Amino acid sequence: MSQILLIGLLLLGGGIAAAQEDVPDEPPEEKPSWTARTGARAAFVADAGLAALRITPSATGDLKQRLRVGRRVYVLGQRRIVDGRTYVFVAVTRRTRGWLDQRAVVRANARGDDTRLLALARVETAGYERLRLCRLFETLFRSSPQLPTALLLLGETADAEAEAMQRRAVRRVQQRVVAGNADEASYFDNDPGLDRYNRLGVKFRYDSAKKRYRYDGAAYRRLARQYPQTPEADKARQWLSNQ
Repeated sequence: MSQILLIGLLLLGGGIAAAQEDVPDEPPEEKPSWTARTGARAAFVADAGLAALRITPSATGDLKQRLRVGRRVYVLGQRRIVDGRTYVFVAVTRRTRGWLDQRAVVRANARGDDTRLLALARVETAGYERLRLCRLFETLFRSSPQLPTALLLLGETADAEAEAMQRRAVRRVQQRVVAGNADEASYFDNDPGLDRYNRLGVKFRYDSAKKRYRYDGAAYRRLARQYPQTPEADKARQWLSNQ
């Protein structure tokens, strides 16, 4: 009798344990994100001429660092107007904070910032920096009616940069080809001068027949595919047909 009772207790205990195992654990309490806790809003540096991060909100404030175009910062809400200029308090990293001229940055949901960014891209004279601005526009303002204009500017700038890169790469390639380790086209396709463009998402290939770099045409193809009725798309199709 005692053996039967013992077996029954063991079976009952096993059933309770199994039932307890079937009960899911309480989900861990989710902590609010850093941006939710601080109310920080993401912004991106668009004007390198104003991107001086300062300890105090003033044109003469001590400089912490100069921020590059495309750098993400977080606007923390504080604003100061000094000498008619608006400064915002931003976080560059969790430990690096400072004051920045508000006009140095753009935000995806800020009215008019697409127009400001496109204007900055148009007047930029350095090809690579203009490409950075165009790519920033393409990333932030996907619904902007000015996106076709930015894409055309991107394509035209990349096309012009292909010629400039060719001139810069020729001497390096000629020096390496002499060693006989690889052919000329391989050296051109792997030239270090392409690296920063590649990281930007702007791609080039070396045309062995014509002895020059060619832009891969990604911006033109997007124009022709997504905005076929625009004047910019007409120019894009013309470029694509000539390749």
